[in-house]
Amino acid sequence: MRHAAVLLLLGLLLPALLSFVPGPQTGREEAVRRAELIPSLERYVEQPTVEPSASYDPSRDGWRVVFVERVSGTTVATVTVDDDTGRVRDVRISPRADALTYPQLSEEEAIKLARAQEEVREELSRHGPYTVDAEYENGEWIVHFYVPGEDPVGGVPQGDSGTKEVARVGIDDSSWQVNYVYVGDQVGWNMARGIPGAYGKQANYWWVWGPMALVFAMVFFRNDRVLSLRNLDVLALLGFLISHAYFREGIVFEAVLLWYPPLLYLLVRTLLMGFGVGERVEKTANLPTPALFALAALAGGFVLALNTDSRVIDVGYAGVVGADRILEGTVPYGNMPEDVGTGDTYGPLNYLLYAPFVLMFGFSGEWDFLPAAHALTAFCFTAGALALLYSGWRLSGPREGAALALAWCVFPYTLYAANNNTNDVVVASVGAIGLALATSPLARGMSVAAGFAIKLYPIILAPLWMAHDGLRRRPVVDFLLGGAAVTLLSFWVLFLDGGPLEAIKLFYERTLAFQGDRVTPWSIYTQVPQLGFLRPLVVALAAALAVLVAFFPRRKTVRRLAALSAALIIALQLGTNYWFYPYVTWFEPFVFLSLLLATNEKTALDGDRHPNIGDQEKAEAQAQP
Repeated sequence: MRHAAVLLLLGLLLPALLSFVPGPQTGREEAVRRAELIPSLERYVEQPTVEPSASYDPSRDGWRVVFVERVSGTTVATVTVDDDTGRVRDVRISPRADALTYPQLSEEEAIKLARAQEEVREELSRHGPYTVDAEYENGEWIVHFYVPGEDPVGGVPQGDSGTKEVARVGIDDSSWQVNYVYVGDQVGWNMARGIPGAYGKQANYWWVWGPMALVFAMVFFRNDRVLSLRNLDVLALLGFLISHAYFREGIVFEAVLLWYPPLLYLLVRTLLMGFGVGERVEKTANLPTPALFALAALAGGFVLALNTDSRVIDVGYAGVVGADRILEGTVPYGNMPEDVGTGDTYGPLNYLLYAPFVLMFGFSGEWDFLPAAHALTAFCFTAGALALLYSGWRLSGPREGAALALAWCVFPYTLYAANNNTNDVVVASVGAIGLALATSPLARGMSVAAGFAIKLYPIILAPLWMAHDGLRRRPVVDFLLGGAAVTLLSFWVLFLDGGPLEAIKLFYERTLAFQGDRVTPWSIYTQVPQLGFLRPLVVALAAALAVLVAFFPRRKTVRRLAALSAALIIALQLGTNYWFYPYVTWFEPFVFLSLLLATNEKTALDGDRHPNIGDQEKAEAQAQP
């Protein structure tokens, strides 16, 4: 009986005794629930990005509940909930609570909408497990999807995490509309997104490039012999438009694969022509000389007019910045701003050529209209047209000169390069000038060196152009002297900071080394990794070909020089890990001269020897009575 009474007494006293045991009595969830029921906090608690957290404070025997707006990280309110009684006290609302912009969508809802996109589902189906997160910024939710992997192709690697982002979706918070969906290479490459007019602006409109391509085809297509090499040449030159159609839609894989057929055709065609196979060209153009001149003038004016409303992409911006650095007495290498950090990948002459126009038009220091870049593009476009006009006129007459000038002005990819204001038009015009002066070893040396000092790749032409007059001492010395003069006039820039050895090392690292190690989606070797082993082989074959064509064939003509030059440039492009449509202009002058001009064996175009002005003057003097 006594024991029963003791047990009963303990049972009655136990709840009271437990109330004095240290530690929380109310659960975390219960504390949060009580805080959320406070009427003054209701409109904040209902916001999808406001999240509560609770922590127990033993010193006050209460729960401290904090409401935080997750996107901005701002504390909206704090509440204390008494642990023993559950009573709410010390409600404090932040003065910033009403000033915050609260998203309408929650993170979970944004992720759900992003995951529902067909492109995202298709991309994720190619991978295994994935993770996802979202961030809110300026009225938009940005949802990121990550998968295991570190390959920069097909996504963006995330540091040392061992993952890469393969999909990104932007969702408007107020309307719940999807602003954009980027998958694969589109995540890291703006070029891959198919943004209308982002590259080339008006040059992307079919009513611009379409008529230009049509005029090019009508002038040079052979109506009398439909099944002819000439017509295949024209189709191959315009064949890049097929690949470009996929590029404009942001379809990377097909765009990359489809630019290789025209490149391969032009490589084989020009290489065979350089060795005398298919060398004879029966007809230049379908129109009379006045019509060719008129169309060339109209097309040239059209290109220049469009350039005044075109966009300068990063390459042109880097050129202006580099010129500005040089004018300030600083080496451009390693001194580029963050928004064009890899803009110092070109030769010093590239930046020097912008310098006069920076002096004339100034530079604001910002990536704005950049009149200096537009001016250099217009100057080089005009110079290229005049150089080809001179070449054709000198080698075959005014009709052929007008035809080459028209080809340059009306070909869609001259416009595309000009409308991007890249240095591709610059280096292409140097090639055209080199052809115009091809019978001079000194001029050839200067042209090759200038091309190298602008965009590096023309160095592959050095053996061919040096041996064009045979490996006789006088022409070789003249070639080397011309090249040395341009090299000295360009590379003095490396001495600006007073540390030439360090500048030379930096130049190599930023240019040749960077280009060689670059990994991009703009190559068949990255889109089809199984073919990656071919790339070093292709590069080696291009280098071997550069040496071979310096000695063979024995017969040298300007047409063969142009054809083999085009073949070497295309062979080098086939081995690069980055290709873009303005690169067509690299071989344009050489292809136009070799494939479009009718055969003329009376001049250096197809004759066994180059015309020599001195010999001609002597012959004319002897012929006089």
